[in-house]
Amino acid sequence: MIYPAYGDIYPPTYVCLSSDCPNYQMGVLTDPITYQATQFTLQYGVLPIYTTSMYCCKCFQRYHHNFSVHKSTNTQTYYYGVPSTIQVATHFFIDTPLLELFANAEAFGWLSSMNCAHIYNIALAHSNAYILNNRHAFAMAPEAEHMGKSWPCSLQMQDENVLNGFFIYSLLLDKAEKQSQLILEMEGIYPHACDKCFVVLDNEHGQKVKIQAAVCNGNTIGHPCCAVHDCKMPLYSHWLQFCSDHQNLCSICADEGSKTFHIVEHNKLEEAYYKPAKALFQLHAQLTRAGLSVPSDSVIGDEGEDVGEESTECVGKSDKGNAYCLKARFGTQCTHNEQLIMRPCGIILAWATFYGSEAISAVSEFAKAVFPTPQSTPEYFIFDNNCKLHAHQEAKQDHHFSDTALPVDVFHFNSKHKETDLYCQQHCNPAAFPDLLENGKWHFNTSICEQTNVWLGGYQAILRNMTVHRYNFYLDEMIKRQNQHVNSELKKAGIHTWLLPIAAL
Repeated sequence: MIYPAYGDIYPPTYVCLSSDCPNYQMGVLTDPITYQATQFTLQYGVLPIYTTSMYCCKCFQRYHHNFSVHKSTNTQTYYYGVPSTIQVATHFFIDTPLLELFANAEAFGWLSSMNCAHIYNIALAHSNAYILNNRHAFAMAPEAEHMGKSWPCSLQMQDENVLNGFFIYSLLLDKAEKQSQLILEMEGIYPHACDKCFVVLDNEHGQKVKIQAAVCNGNTIGHPCCAVHDCKMPLYSHWLQFCSDHQNLCSICADEGSKTFHIVEHNKLEEAYYKPAKALFQLHAQLTRAGLSVPSDSVIGDEGEDVGEESTECVGKSDKGNAYCLKARFGTQCTHNEQLIMRPCGIILAWATFYGSEAISAVSEFAKAVFPTPQSTPEYFIFDNNCKLHAHQEAKQDHHFSDTALPVDVFHFNSKHKETDLYCQQHCNPAAFPDLLENGKWHFNTSICEQTNVWLGGYQAILRNMTVHRYNFYLDEMIKRQNQHVNSELKKAGIHTWLLPIAAL
């Protein structure tokens, strides 16, 4: 059966583009294969289309709209540049203006791929969507929905289309910016400097000296990971507790049909974790935290006590203290935090996943990876636990940051550091560093990580169930777009910005 369609999509060439092919730019491609597809556009809504691929009989490459595929390897080689329409699945194409809209909605509106798909299907898929969605207001009689029933491919945008499109579009943008082949790579270090994070002062000898600062902090968003502490091996499935290397641990302290052995105290923990009333108690706890009273007729007795999502504790306190309280983990574990190193102006220099904890040794190694040579280290490295970091480096006789001062930001120093800790006061009190002050005001915004964490935390619900590779790529793209936005806003404000070579960071 031949179905009516709105258009056709072809490869961008009629001749072979492989330089080592005998038919290079000469022989016409043959053996066309045509099939139905769906094109999602921003200007015209959703369109049923046909797409055609062509074949080179000399080098065995089949040419599609965005890429060519070799017969023997099935490797997709994308063409240079960013096309106006991107194939996101076998039967689905999305126009790049629409993908750019989705990318910015995710970057600045924290919209999930599912919400982007819902908004498109309801408000953008049809040019008269405002009428279809408000039939009574426009005095339009309801009519049976028939569009798409005769087309073999779905005309509904799905969340996987949005996510796949975002990944491919981002990769093609990266490839076009670097004029290179399509290679998956993290953004790494953003070589930025501006008048808000790079200050030049006169020292006591009348010489010009630069003052640069970097701020470090973590955010507790994360992705599922192996329950073995600090294990970085990816999980085969989101719902597993252990990676393939540690699957044998599933049988420890477990019996048939149960995750605990026949020990009464252990069985009680598992029963409490899986009680149906647990979710209701979580809602009650949220009401209490909001300062609202819980209706007495909806309160469940002690048997329904909520024991938490990730770990549980036995009722009551041990005479020996909390350290001896029985704990268990029945759900999937997530990574501990995403650690940021930023410039005080708002540019994110780098980020890293901390799996088990925010260990001081891990922060030290992360900082050394970002500033790999003594010449690249900043004059000030601001971290909320710098007294411990300073002591760690001193104990290890690590002199990598010997020319870097380690103050604590003002907020954390006032709220979390003891006045009686002389070591902390001596090395980390921000008031002890006059270069940080000018006319009684701080040169740098030392709380920039805390402020950025508000933005970053908005992705918690979007990221939490992604596989580790998609998680890393998605977060890297969001940070890249955020950096571009911050850099643009700095320029609009008249702040001089420039790029530095990595060695000068």
